[in-house]
Amino acid sequence: MSDLIAYKSNALVEASYKLTLQEQRFLLLCIGRLKSGADAESPKLQKTMTITAAEYFDSFPDMGRKNAEVQLQEAIDRLWDRSIILKDDEKREEFRWIQYRAQYAKGEARAQITFSDAVMPYLTQLQGQFTRVVIKNISRLSRSYSIRIYELLQQFRSTGERIIALDDFRSMLDIEHKYQTYKSLNQQLLRPCIDELNK
Repeated sequence: MSDLIAYKSNALVEASYKLTLQEQRFLLLCIGRLKSGADAESPKLQKTMTITAAEYFDSFPDMGRKNAEVQLQEAIDRLWDRSIILKDDEKREEFRWIQYRAQYAKGEARAQITFSDAVMPYLTQLQGQFTRVVIKNISRLSRSYSIRIYELLQQFRSTGERIIALDDFRSMLDIEHKYQTYKSLNQQLLRPCIDELNK
């Protein structure tokens, strides 16, 4: 089981984006391998990352060793199409997670990505406003929204309370056009995620 910890800026945790479970797991594993701080390599030297199917399985054993290679490939298939939207009162910024299409070496069971220049400051140049995600704490989560909610809750772990406006929550999870009523949001997304997080 992985002892990696992924650090993300709070702005990135609260950004609007949608990822599958496998994409989230893959990105968190990559983010957990990044170093920040005074003695760390330059972000430009760290932004290319290679993950093997064995490493992926070790961090997320619930997928089963036989499925690790397939799930690793699924994780990178659409990452190029995934973007992050950061919004505040003055501007809206959109950028990709990765700089180039992810590479998959089938015979070697490994995937390589290069984080985009735009996302790197939100992963490595962290000065006090960041959230810590312990990979082993999310390794058994089976819903992508459970991971996002976990991150949003971790952000306020020290206070033990988090209040998010419903419209902001919908935007963060990129579900503005889904679950139109609170009842459907609660039954189909919140309750199952909360139940999973409480296990």
